[in-house]
Amino acid sequence: MSDSIKDPVDRRGVPARLGLSALNLILPGLGLIRLGDRRGALLAFVAPFALAALVTLGFGYLPITGYGVAVAALVLVIALLGAMYIVPTVLTWRESRLREPTHWWSRWYALTLIAVVVLGIWERVPLLMHHFYKPFYAPSDSMAPTIGNGDKFVVDMRWRGPPTRGDIIVFQAADSARVYRIAAIAGDRIAMRAGRPIVNGVAIAQHVERKVMVDDLDGAHPITMLTERLPGERSSHCLFDIDASPFDDMRGVTVPPGHVFVLGDNRHRSADSRVSPEQLGVGMVPTTSIIGRAMYIHWSSDRAKIGSRLDR
Repeated sequence: MSDSIKDPVDRRGVPARLGLSALNLILPGLGLIRLGDRRGALLAFVAPFALAALVTLGFGYLPITGYGVAVAALVLVIALLGAMYIVPTVLTWRESRLREPTHWWSRWYALTLIAVVVLGIWERVPLLMHHFYKPFYAPSDSMAPTIGNGDKFVVDMRWRGPPTRGDIIVFQAADSARVYRIAAIAGDRIAMRAGRPIVNGVAIAQHVERKVMVDDLDGAHPITMLTERLPGERSSHCLFDIDASPFDDMRGVTVPPGHVFVLGDNRHRSADSRVSPEQLGVGMVPTTSIIGRAMYIHWSSDRAKIGSRLDR
C-alpha cells in the first residue's frame, strides 16, 4: 500500500503550454480562446482593426512633418504590432498552467473556424481603410523634383474635386495608377510653346531657380530647376528642365467636359496628357478615373522632403 499523495490538480507540461501560446502566432487571441478566455480573445481580435484604423486616420489627421516624426511613427507602429502578438502570447502562457474543462467554442474544430473567419475579415480591412487614405509610391521621376523616384506619399482617397489647376492627382490609367499635376480643366484651351504651358491664351511665367545635379540612367548631369504657377494655383511649384524634347511644343486643344489635362513636373521625362495613349501616354484624363489627391510625402531617401505638402 502506497503512502504517496497525488496532486488532484491537472497541470499542463511545458510543451503543451508552448503549443497553446504558439496559437497566437497564427492568430492573436487564438490561444486565449482555446483556454476559454473570451474577453481576452475578443480584445486580441479587435486589436488589428484598431491598429489599422489608427494608422489610416493618422495618415489623414496626424500627417508626417519630418524625418524624426516619420521614424517615431514607424517605431510606434512596430511596437504596437509586436504588442498585438506578444501580449496574448504571454497571457496564454500564464493562464495555461492548469487544465480546465473546455467549452464547445474552444475546441479545435471551433478554433479552425474562428481563425478562418477572422483572418478572412482581416484581409478586407486594408481595402476598407484605403477608402479614406492610402499610401502610394512613385516608380519614376516623372513628377520630380516634387515627387521623386521611390518617394512615398499619402493620397486622400475621399477627394473627388472639383479639380483645380495645380492639384496633384492619382488616377487610373490603362496600365497602372499614375500621378501628375492638373494643368488645365474642362473648358480650358491649352497649348505648349518651348516647354511653357499657355492656358486660355496666357503663357505661364517660368523662373530659373538654380542648376542641380541629378542622377539618371546616363549618369549624373546638370538640370535647370524652374518654378511656375498655374492660373488659380495656391502656390508655385518646381520643375526640371533638361533639354529640348518633341513635346515641348503642342498645338492648342480644348479640354472636353469631364476631363482634365495633366503635366509632369519633370516635363522631359513625362508621358502625360501631351502624349496620346497610343504613344504610351495618358492623353486627356477623365475625372471619373481620378483615385484621389496627393496630400504629402511621408517617406523619401531625401530626408528634407519628408513631410512636404503636396496639396497646397
